Formats: sequence, structure tokens, C-alpha cells
Amino acid sequence: MKEHLIDCRGLQVHVVEWTGHTDQTILLHHGFLDQARSWDPVAEALAERYRVIAVDARGHGDSGWIGKGGYYYFQDYVFDLTDVLDALVKGPVILVGHSMGGMVCSLFAGTYPERVKALLSIEGAGPPGLQPSDAPALMAGWISAVREARSQNTRPLSGVEEAAQRLQLYNPRISESFALHLAVHGTRAADNGGGLVWKFDPVHRTRGPQPFYLEQARAFWLRVTAPVLRVRGELSPFRWDASENRECVSSARRIEIPGAGHMVHHEQADRLAEAILAFLDNLSD
Repeated sequence: MKEHLIDCRGLQVHVVEWTGHTDQTILLHHGFLDQARSWDPVAEALAERYRVIAVDARGHGDSGWIGKGGYYYFQDYVFDLTDVLDALVKGPVILVGHSMGGMVCSLFAGTYPERVKALLSIEGAGPPGLQPSDAPALMAGWISAVREARSQNTRPLSGVEEAAQRLQLYNPRISESFALHLAVHGTRAADNGGGLVWKFDPVHRTRGPQPFYLEQARAFWLRVTAPVLRVRGELSPFRWDASENRECVSSARRIEIPGAGHMVHHEQADRLAEAILAFLDNLSD
């Protein structure tokens, strides 16, 4: 495994690479409050046959934070993904994204359809669609939330054991060993040297001001030409109204991973890796 730092408009984006036995690249993109190293079990399985890279989205993991007065927008994530692929990948890429990462990969695939060989979106169909009339309240809520997030002084964690316990409290389906793995790679020393803090920018705990407009997202999805696999966890709390037509890509397939909730790659990494490889094998038949 090796690491890269990619300059994305002056902000350093951290990327982890597993060198496989082919030039074909799979890029893994995590979701909110997650990190590249959470893909380790999946990446190691995929790297037996593919070159695999996993990105720490800006403000997560070992990537840089935006400066004072800035914020994180989906457009930024897509721009960063473009910079990472320009730097590290030649030819069409296989994109695998979870939750927020699934949306980022879908937006990229709709923007640059010719650059994507396959798109696998895990729990990445987006949040409930909103109307323009929802925007003012969302704006007011965003301003209040960001002010609060910037002013909070979070109590540091005593160590990785406490961090792992918190992760398991939030999601009891992850194993103790994997929770510790996430804690080791997802925390850093507090600035005052007393304990640990999470690596992600606390501003990520806020909801952005831009409403999710389903028609806008559908415009990107309709431009995707690569084969698409949509993956959801059997136990996931997220269910979307079928009338919203989020499966508008004509080539899209859908599968469900047994025993997994929303965090599929945390809870059922082996099953997810098998599903990814099976889907890609079918493409080459």
C-alpha cells in the first residue's frame, strides 16, 4: 500500500493505493464522517485483481480542511475527484461510492460519462427530494448550525479504545476489531496534546444550504452511459418512494447485501467485495 497527496486547488487530498495485477483502476469514495481506510477490507479483496485507490474527501481523514469562512459543497467533491483521477488514472475508471460518495461518483459519471467504465453506488441514491420552497428554512438552519459547530469545544477522547466504543455504540453491527481499526485511522492528537479528536472537520456535522432537487440529480443520472450497480443494505433505514424514479439509468442493476445496514462496507465487507467482483466479472463476459 502506498499513499499520495494530490493538490486540489491548493488543498491537499490524501489518497491510498493498493497495487493490483492489472492497470484497470477502481476508485473508492467514502461518505460523510468516514475515511479512506474504512475501505481496507474491501480494497484488499479487490486488489487481488485490480489496482485500487481510496480517497479521503476534503475535510476527512488525512486530507486538508477548507479555510476559515469556507464550506464543503458537492461541487467541491466532484472537482476534487476530477483532480485525483487526472493525477493518478489513465483511461476509464470504475467508481465505487458509499452514501455521499455514491452521489459524488454519480455526479462525476453524469458530468464525464466517457471517463467511467462502471459505476457502483452503495446506499448513494441521495436524500429525500426537496422543493424550492424548502430552501429558505434550509438556509437559516445552515447558518445556525455552522455557527454552533465552529464555536463548540468538544471534549477530547481519552484514547482509541474510547473512540472504538463510541463507534460501536453508534453502529453495534461492526466488530470490535474493525471499530478499533476505524478509531486508529480516524483520530488524531488534540491540538492541546490532551487526548484524541476525530480527524473530520466538525463542520461536516451540519446540513448544507443547498436543497437536494431530485430533478437536478436525475439530469446527471440520465447522462450516465456506464453499467450501474446500486447496492443497499438489507437492514438500512433508508427507503425511497418508487415513484421518484431514482433508478432512471437504463442499465442499472440493484442488489441487497444481507446483514448490512447503511454502512455496508463496515458491516459486510466480504459480501460487498464479492458482489463488486461478480458485477465486474459479468461486464467482461
